[in-house]
Amino acid sequence: MSLRARLLAGFLLIGVLLSLAAFVVVQSTSASLLAQLDQQLEDAQGPLNRLDELPTPYGDDGEGGGGGPYGEPDGEPNRGPRLSSLYVLVCYPDGSQTAVATPDIGDAALPNIEWSQAWRAAELRRPYTFDNGEVRLRVLAYPEPGTDGTVVLALPLRSVDATVARVTAVALGTTAAILAVLALVAWWVIRLGIRPIKQMTATASAIAGGDLTHRVPEAPAKTEAGDLGRSLNAMLSSIETAFDARGRSEQRLRRFAADASHELRTPVTTIRGYAELYRAGGLRDPNELAEAMGRTESEAIRMGRLVDDLLLLARLDQGRALDRQPVDLTQLAVDAAADASVRDQDREITGPASAEPVMVLGDVDRLRQVTSNLVANALVHTPAGSPVSLDVRTDGERGVLRVIDSGEGMPPEVEQRAFERFYRADPARSRHRGGSGLGLSIVESTVTALGGEVTLETQAGQGLTATVSLPLAESPTDPP
Repeated sequence: MSLRARLLAGFLLIGVLLSLAAFVVVQSTSASLLAQLDQQLEDAQGPLNRLDELPTPYGDDGEGGGGGPYGEPDGEPNRGPRLSSLYVLVCYPDGSQTAVATPDIGDAALPNIEWSQAWRAAELRRPYTFDNGEVRLRVLAYPEPGTDGTVVLALPLRSVDATVARVTAVALGTTAAILAVLALVAWWVIRLGIRPIKQMTATASAIAGGDLTHRVPEAPAKTEAGDLGRSLNAMLSSIETAFDARGRSEQRLRRFAADASHELRTPVTTIRGYAELYRAGGLRDPNELAEAMGRTESEAIRMGRLVDDLLLLARLDQGRALDRQPVDLTQLAVDAAADASVRDQDREITGPASAEPVMVLGDVDRLRQVTSNLVANALVHTPAGSPVSLDVRTDGERGVLRVIDSGEGMPPEVEQRAFERFYRADPARSRHRGGSGLGLSIVESTVTALGGEVTLETQAGQGLTATVSLPLAESPTDPP
């Protein structure tokens, strides 16, 4: 059974119980009032236990004036004892009746109670209700002592009926009001509680179908449904972000695998080609054989370097901890400038102007590779003979390394993708110089793993400045 059905069933049960309670109240009130009348009838038997001394109500001529202890003087009809609204009748087997007391109604309205009915009531000696359609009475009958008559005591039920009617009206009105309030509460609960849950169910179904953009409609604040909706929306946003990130990661992985396969295919093809040529006897000349072996070795070295770079990136992606220790960033820059000057003697490659050590926290081998990659990138992507300079300084609690070239700079579209793996601004020239397109990717991944930051500042025709910022070894946030 759904929650809505259970709530409606609960409210319906409450309504039934309220109606039953109202019915019980009305019946209890009626029974209590009837019990009071019955007690009055029982109590009235004492004063009327000598009805044999009573005359007929109208004397001998039917016009009153008869004597007797209960007669009334001055020619007034003898009405019998004045006991509030008590009716006192004596019924005889021949059908005649003697009205001893009829204070509240005239003679014409006197109820006609048959002797047989009164006699049966006298046998039971229990009060009963008399209703002839015109008047309702509570009746108690008992045999008249010394005669075959039956004394009938009766009290009108007008006050009882009026009281019961008022109680019934109040009970019905109260029950109706409570049921109306319950209906409003049910509507409010369903609106604030059930409807948002149904909307959440629909949203979950849409998400199960693969649409992660759906969100749960906003429910009123400070309600359980509202809190649940906001939590679900936050969770859905996180899931969507995670799926998007996973999608981008899978896309990068596919591109990475394709690029790696492409990069490895070239040296593998070269090595295989020379091997097949040698096996076919096409390298009989010693000079040709030496050249082929040299090319094979060169491609094998290139392939090994590419594999090493891929393994390094894989370790960095896995978040493996690097060996952090104080490293002199100035000395690394000096060594990188010296190595580059040896490789390219036609360039002016200058190291830091100051020999003052700048100690940063990092892995010395990885930082040496970072510096070497930045300098190599400057040499590859700038015209021959253009100067390259390295600068080291401190900036607050960080050490900063800058590699500055005087080349053509990078267009904005190249700058945005400079750190992508296997990306080359000039694929032909990079591959010819032995580049794999992983140099700047290794720089970014290494610096990030060491808690640093790398940025590129460039404008077309004005060269490129690569800046690496790392925490100082003396930094209070990163003690050595």
